Amino acid sequence: MARWKMIFTVCLLAVLFVGATHAQEEEGEAVPEPLPTLADLSADWLTIPLEGETICSRGTPYQFFARRGNTNNLMIYFQGGGACWDRLTCDVGGTFDATVDDDELLFYDGIFDLSNPDNPLANYSMIFVPYCTADIHAGDAVTDYASNLRIQHNGYRNAATVLDWVYETFPTPTRVFVSGSSAGAYGAIYHAPFILAQYPNADAIVLGDGGAGVTPVGWPVLADEWDIFANMPDFIPALAEADPGTFTVNVLYQATAEAYPQARVAQFTHHNDDVQALYFMYSSLGSTFADWVDGMRSALDELEALPNFTSYIGAGDDHTILALPEFYTLAVDDLTFRDWLIALLNGQQPESVICTDC
Repeated sequence: MARWKMIFTVCLLAVLFVGATHAQEEEGEAVPEPLPTLADLSADWLTIPLEGETICSRGTPYQFFARRGNTNNLMIYFQGGGACWDRLTCDVGGTFDATVDDDELLFYDGIFDLSNPDNPLANYSMIFVPYCTADIHAGDAVTDYASNLRIQHNGYRNAATVLDWVYETFPTPTRVFVSGSSAGAYGAIYHAPFILAQYPNADAIVLGDGGAGVTPVGWPVLADEWDIFANMPDFIPALAEADPGTFTVNVLYQATAEAYPQARVAQFTHHNDDVQALYFMYSSLGSTFADWVDGMRSALDELEALPNFTSYIGAGDDHTILALPEFYTLAVDDLTFRDWLIALLNGQQPESVICTDC
């Protein structure tokens, strides 16, 4: 009898599901396409459109990119692309990328050069989390900067939706490399606690590329325009209770490194990164380029006290390294950044490196 009840229940649910789907179609509602599974991925990049709560800053659709490697290692990379927090920076033609195009990866080099035999990540499955919300992948707010200038700071929900798919598609990776460049460096460390909690048994590395986090202490934009505090992980007390009035990016690094001592946490920056310095000087009027350099050195020195933190500071004023050809050539005292990263990826804790002639 129980068996017949089960069969009847399954049939009834099927009828209800089909009926609901037909009703949606009759009412003109679009039925969401099922997202790809692992079997749908290949060595080539696949564009995956998203619906639901995902959206770009000016209302255009959001999508992400994924490829399947030939190992059980996984890279989750957060794209960079500027930020905005007032009428000047948020206006059309401003300082950030407001859309996700199909050819986002066309001009990426470095770790995205999958044909290069020297690429230590070429065999990884890769997730590319695009950036179009001007809020370091962490915002959860709709902000009006003028009567006709509304920005959807939806970075958190966009990235979280991608990550939900990642968790389902890659349930048990052996190694997880979480990274991002520029604004994506902040996205990487912001979302790292959630990723590390999802993969407690994976060998984990978190690397911020070109995002040293030198902003005014308690910078009000983070709370007032972007509201990055709305989704801080409640399972890490230091972040759940973060004080917007005293917050800096170092709080994210320190809390994450301490909560996950088995993970290796790292940063890369050029010593005289003119892009980071420019954003700092605009966000902290009256500051100078030298103030940014001092702030960067101070922030990294503070993190050096953590046993699982390390950094690499290269010479020059370029911005970021991972997606550039210089990934393979930049060196400090004959130690290339590539070889330093390989050690980090392979379970070592390489010593911090700083240029001698910066």
